[in-house]
Amino acid sequence: MTSLNQQERHLIAIQGLDFFVTGLSWIFVTVFLFAHSDLRTTVLFQLWNYTSTLLFFELSGWSLRKFSSAAHMKVGVAVGALFYFLLFVLKGQTVTYLVPLAILNGFGSGIYWAAYNLNQYAFSNETSREKYFGLSGAVASFLSAAAPFLGGLIIAVAARITHGVMAGYATLFFIVFVLLGYMAFFIGKLPGHEMPEFSYRHMFTRHRSRGWTLVLWQHALLGMYDVALGTVTGILFYLILKSEVWIGAAQAVGYILGTIGGVVCAKLLAKHHEYFWVGAVGLSASLLLFALWQTPIGLGIFVVVSGFTNPFLTTWTFSVWFQTMDAVRDHFTTKYHMLLERDFALGISRIASLAFLYVFLAYGNQETLAKDWLYMLPVLPLGIGLLLHLSGRPSVILAESEIPHGA
Repeated sequence: MTSLNQQERHLIAIQGLDFFVTGLSWIFVTVFLFAHSDLRTTVLFQLWNYTSTLLFFELSGWSLRKFSSAAHMKVGVAVGALFYFLLFVLKGQTVTYLVPLAILNGFGSGIYWAAYNLNQYAFSNETSREKYFGLSGAVASFLSAAAPFLGGLIIAVAARITHGVMAGYATLFFIVFVLLGYMAFFIGKLPGHEMPEFSYRHMFTRHRSRGWTLVLWQHALLGMYDVALGTVTGILFYLILKSEVWIGAAQAVGYILGTIGGVVCAKLLAKHHEYFWVGAVGLSASLLLFALWQTPIGLGIFVVVSGFTNPFLTTWTFSVWFQTMDAVRDHFTTKYHMLLERDFALGISRIASLAFLYVFLAYGNQETLAKDWLYMLPVLPLGIGLLLHLSGRPSVILAESEIPHGA
């Protein structure tokens, strides 16, 4: 951490706290919705949530010219706190208000991540992106390691005291509300930076280099499985382990291994970027094995293998994203449309994958179909690996380095 600048360390601390809160609660939001409805309804919530996230992320091209990025992040976190407060108040009635709650949470996420990504790009050192992303992921995983187990324990203890599982979930949601309220103040005063010089026309008129096109496809493939997979595995964990505490423990093991993987990959990728194949192959293999073995042993293999190897893939994917933006020899304020393009590719894929899953689950037993759906996923991390390999070819690197000012 000492090799990072002050702004990088502050951003990593913010992300670490955000991931801690997310680890504490998000998988239990999924389980809570499933317990009060079914898997399709849970997927529907995510579909509305990520549609709203994408919409407000894209609108940030306008709002960031009017308000600071720090204000966006604070408001985004405050909206997240309101979302959890409403879960606490509504309890069993949450499903009745599923769509407005999803849109509200998506609004907070959209403006928060739009501002956070801009700050990451503005303040991180362009000569050591893999170190920043590797350590950022490691710190986030480390701070998140105990969170799922702690979340499950809070639910179990509160349920035992009050003789009701509902009270256990309500207690957790209220604690998260308080933590997010604190986080809004913790963000503090980020260093000022110039407002983006942005027009939505840039997304349609700018020539996209081959390298940037590869980046967009990499994130499109990522969006085809990351969110939907998290939703489905959360439910499958619940069905296999049948205990909030054990769900939290399994998640905690994954985060601990993610911490180790993040530290290791930051060093290895700095020496040779082809180590990203550890993540592509490891994640693909773990998905296939989990699809084949829907047992505690299969779940354990999935958690261990994916937990350690996934940082190799995500760290290099994000590093290539920023490196490709760096190759455009212009000030960061004129490149905001590239951040929007990337999140549009990611967001549309997430929405499409959730919509497909929602329709797919209508044609039979939802739990059986969710397990079958896992068989479709192993090819996607390998596809990202192939695109990352193409991004590293000398011809692509040379072409990127020749992009003129204002291209």
